[in-house]
Order: sequence, then C-alpha cells, then structure tokens
Amino acid sequence: MNKIYTLLLIAFGALTITNAASAQDISAEGATIYEEYCEACHQPGGEGFEDTYPPLKDNIFVNGDKEELIYLMLEGRAGMPTFIEDLEVEQLTTIVNYIRNSWGNASGDITQAEMDEAYDLIAEEDDGFGPGN
Repeated sequence: MNKIYTLLLIAFGALTITNAASAQDISAEGATIYEEYCEACHQPGGEGFEDTYPPLKDNIFVNGDKEELIYLMLEGRAGMPTFIEDLEVEQLTTIVNYIRNSWGNASGDITQAEMDEAYDLIAEEDDGFGPGN
C-alpha cells in the first residue's frame, strides 16, 4: 500500500512540476510580447498613464468578461490599436493570458479555441478587423 501511495505522490509531483514549468514558459513569452507591444503605453507594472492609457493592473475590464478583452485585442477601440497584423493568433492568446494573470490580476486563462473562434468570427465580417467593429 505504501508503494502505491508513494508512486501516486511521485506522479502527482511530476505533473505539478510540468504544469508549473508550462505556465512559466507562457508567462515568459507573455512578458516578452508585453514589453514589445504594450509596455510603452501601459507601463512595466501595468499601471498605465492616468487619463491617457488605462492601467491593466486591477482593471475591471481586464478581470471581467474575457470575451470583451479578446475582441479588444482583435479589433482595437478608442485609441487602442488592433494587433492582428503584428501578432499571430497564438501570441494574442498568450498576451491576453499574461495580462489577465499579472500584477495581482488572477482572472484565469482563455483557451486557444476561444481566441480562434473570435478571430474566425471577425474575419468573416464584411468590415473585417480594425477599430469600430
């Protein structure tokens, strides 16, 4: 019985380490994308610039309905550009997850399928990607 318990404990530990390493990889990639595309406006700590660029830290929009944030990243809005020409769809998923889980935000991840579905829906629209869609 002790051997089975020990094996289960080892298997669970290995799974936990694998999941943590995977999450760190996503965070590292997300941090790199954030630095290149978002940091100039939203600042290194996600605090933004008052009355110019909103903070991402403790932001109700970032921590709220994930679908709204997905569409914002795909379409842009009110001074926020769309990044669809600069980033691959997988990178957009990574950056959304990074923003939703950084600086004390703990909003959980979106799936690649959710981003793909939104991308496909917008791509099918007559006016395509860009502000005002």
